[in-house]
Amino acid sequence: MSALLVCSKSTREFLPKYDRVRMVSSAPTKDILSEVSEEEDVVAIGGGAVIDTAKIISKNSIHCYPTTAAGSSATSWSVYWDGSKKCSLKRMIPYQISFIPEFIKNLPHEIVVETTYDVVSHCLDSLYSKNSTKKSISHCNYALEFLRNKKDNLDLIQAGHIAGKAIEITGTNLLHSLSYPLTGHYGIPHGVALGYFLLKISKFMNYDVSDIIEDFNYDLDVDIDFVIDEALTYDKIHDTNKVINKKILKGILK
Repeated sequence: MSALLVCSKSTREFLPKYDRVRMVSSAPTKDILSEVSEEEDVVAIGGGAVIDTAKIISKNSIHCYPTTAAGSSATSWSVYWDGSKKCSLKRMIPYQISFIPEFIKNLPHEIVVETTYDVVSHCLDSLYSKNSTKKSISHCNYALEFLRNKKDNLDLIQAGHIAGKAIEITGTNLLHSLSYPLTGHYGIPHGVALGYFLLKISKFMNYDVSDIIEDFNYDLDVDIDFVIDEALTYDKIHDTNKVINKKILKGILK
């Protein structure tokens, strides 16, 4: 087919009919800005990095097959990295989203855990955002209900898409700002970086998510003071409806 398929190594097998293929192994970097809007027709199958890459390089809205709950399928933004700094680029929301059970039924357990951290973090950031609306709150409650009653990975991926709709309205704030230094400076995957803070921040927000997520069992060696200082360089950390400063963050995280 003439369309470009953007995918990861693990998802390439699901859409073999495409002759033109771009493999994605990590989140895009600022180098991708030279490719903005180069491709006429782009299809993406994969997680957030894959879909973000596809949205950046496409002239038009894309068709995507999400395989994680990253939520990029529902937003008009794409993430890229400038060194250790997370950046966002305004793009088009995908015009068609296909959820295919066969593509996600065998997700590795660690991916399920990490992408669950991601969708729950989207919900918490959105629920406690200064920009929240009745619609965004409804999306978050619906996504969390999906997670609490999920029967399979399809429910998880759909919950991520619904939470993405909330993030499209509110943007992210506290949890995501804290996660970026862990990814940018320590190379910790996005879902793990969010999971590192999730239970402590949910307690701070008085919203119990312990019935949704697994205990955090990753052994990370990070400098919390450094992480807090870096997180506070992101203006959107203050978009939460609670006062945030270094003293408060140290009290929550130490």
